[in-house]
Amino acid sequence: MRCGPWRSIVVGFALAAGVLAVGPAYAQQPPAIEIAFPKQLVRGQSTIVHVAVPSRELFQGAEVSPAAGVTVGAVANLKKSELSQNVAWWDVTLNVARDAAPGPRSLVLVMPTGRTTAATLLIPNHVPAISDLRVTSATAQGVDVQFGAKDESADLGELPYVWFTIQCGGEPTYGVVRGRAMGGTVRAAIPRPAAAACDLELRASDSQKNDSNTLKTRVQ
Repeated sequence: MRCGPWRSIVVGFALAAGVLAVGPAYAQQPPAIEIAFPKQLVRGQSTIVHVAVPSRELFQGAEVSPAAGVTVGAVANLKKSELSQNVAWWDVTLNVARDAAPGPRSLVLVMPTGRTTAATLLIPNHVPAISDLRVTSATAQGVDVQFGAKDESADLGELPYVWFTIQCGGEPTYGVVRGRAMGGTVRAAIPRPAAAACDLELRASDSQKNDSNTLKTRVQ
């Protein structure tokens, strides 16, 4: 006669325990890094990594693992989540020693209550080096640029990828175009989202998908 009620009580406790177990697990989910770029770090240089996180947390720092040869220079909030479709943008400056070991590294942002999920970055064993970025012409629709390029492995190719970020007063536009390499110089045409003055930064990739350092310029 007591089997029915007792079984109900046991099931009730089991369900309650399940709710108590699941609730904290959901509450403890760390913010996830959705985007981190560039994903490659150049030895002997400082690189600003743009990080997108759908979170209102105010991150206090960043950590890299393994840390040998890499130090965090600064962590700055570029755009709050409420101003960018609930996705906050952070800039992390990473300083990489010339003798840093090549290989993958993990990047996390640090908050008072924990850390974000990790984004994977890479220190390649060689990268193309670009310099002397110049705007050769600019219209309301696009910007033509040229820059010098060297690659110790000679695998830049004739049509290297040119990755760019351009911001003309509004939201930044990210993209990639094919450049044309000739005699140590690369030329590329970058689309322009607006006719206003723009901040442009770009990098190039060789045929092994190794990214160069990043160059910046102002477009009037």
